[in-house]
Amino acid sequence: MKGAIMKDGIYAVYLGKEYTAEKNKEGKVILRSTDYEDLQCGFEPCEPFKYKGEEREIVCLKFVDYDEVEEYYKITIYAIYQGLKFEVFEEKDDMISIIGFLGNYREFLKLGMQCIDKGVYQKWIRKDEAEIKIVKEEL
Repeated sequence: MKGAIMKDGIYAVYLGKEYTAEKNKEGKVILRSTDYEDLQCGFEPCEPFKYKGEEREIVCLKFVDYDEVEEYYKITIYAIYQGLKFEVFEEKDDMISIIGFLGNYREFLKLGMQCIDKGVYQKWIRKDEAEIKIVKEEL
């Protein structure tokens, strides 16, 4: 799935280290770690699981207050392909899957995109066919 250059999702920096993260209903930030060493920082072990294309399994979690994290942000990856902006959904080797949600579906069809759900169009392209944009948004 997504490699290091194509990472996207929600992240938090805690004690100088970046973790995949999200807020729960109580407003706590859930930090997910792939490193057992984080048990020394108050993380709790969990049943190992894969999360959104991470190469390594999540092995421990920690719930912290929002004001305990140094940064909390979302990374979104876009591809400019044939003059149109698409979200990058997946990566495999030198290929990326681009997704179009809104826009003129006729344009999507002209680009050879397939309708994979109502209003959602997808196509696999080579990375070098598009300009890749990585957007970091503070949350």
